[in-house]
Amino acid sequence: MRYINVILFFSLLLSLTGCNKKREDTPSVQPPVRVTVMEVSETEAINTREFTGTVSSAQSTTVSFSVSGTITELYGEEGQKVSKGQLLGKVRNGEYLNAYNIAKAQLDEAQDGYDRLKILHDAKALPEIKWVEIEQKLKQARNMEEIALRTLDDANLHSPVSGTITRKFADAGQTIIPAQPVYEIISTGDLTIDIPVPENEIGSFQLGETAIITFDIDRSNPIEGKVTQKAVAADPLTRSYTVKISIPNQDGKILPGMIGKVKFSQPEDGSNGQKAIILPSQAILLNDDNRWFVWVVNDSVAERRFVTTGELVSDGVEIISGLKPDDCVIVEGMQKVGSGSKVIGIKQ
Repeated sequence: MRYINVILFFSLLLSLTGCNKKREDTPSVQPPVRVTVMEVSETEAINTREFTGTVSSAQSTTVSFSVSGTITELYGEEGQKVSKGQLLGKVRNGEYLNAYNIAKAQLDEAQDGYDRLKILHDAKALPEIKWVEIEQKLKQARNMEEIALRTLDDANLHSPVSGTITRKFADAGQTIIPAQPVYEIISTGDLTIDIPVPENEIGSFQLGETAIITFDIDRSNPIEGKVTQKAVAADPLTRSYTVKISIPNQDGKILPGMIGKVKFSQPEDGSNGQKAIILPSQAILLNDDNRWFVWVVNDSVAERRFVTTGELVSDGVEIISGLKPDDCVIVEGMQKVGSGSKVIGIKQ
């Protein structure tokens, strides 16, 4: 029995030794790393200036009653679009209606007296001084009736412009005085986006210059604007100059106060159509010795390539040297590779 146990022990030992040897003989192979690559090409050198601006309305109007009284009705709410002449509110008009009725009665009386005496005047049977008196009385009655009618009409509040109500200052039941603000209305048809420009750049802006503006509400559809005004005096606090760019707003989606990205693009000064290599900024890495490099794929193998960088532009960073057209640069997944790593490059 002891003999059988010894045989079993040595058999087990040999089998374990064989497994370990098999593991040692099997080489460790790392699978290729999947990365995103971009084929390098040359594009025209572009100088892009980018600013952040705020939308403002070319016309902002504070609407108020011209008469005092207690508000009985208000028909407008914040955010509501209104048309020029649209009725927005009323104040109690009983007093003004009575005043108009009195003025109208006095006008009717004066008109009747005028008509009666005109027959005598035409027949030369009325003294001239009496005729002048009746004419003045009729004229005065007409003026009083017009004033009373205007005051009665002023008890109704109408929008002086077409636009959108941005603020509401009063409520029904409130007693107001003349010129007290009730609504603020802005015109959403004529909008501008205002950008602050540093002193050293204001000279480069020209009236009529084209800008491309994007808003978060619809980033996929940038709009085109034109420079319509640039300040000639700097803001005393920021020392920047305001440049206004007119923008279309046909669908009414853009509202005053919105923030937009404004880009101006033009060929680099002195470039004369010169070509440049532009890479996404995330593809350019800093080495331990403070040199910039990128990962280039050659025959499915990652290779470190040192480069010289140029200007920061809207699409990335300009590469002055170190790359040539048709090089494949890793732009995503570079943190997973090292020199000599096998990669599978998927084109961007």
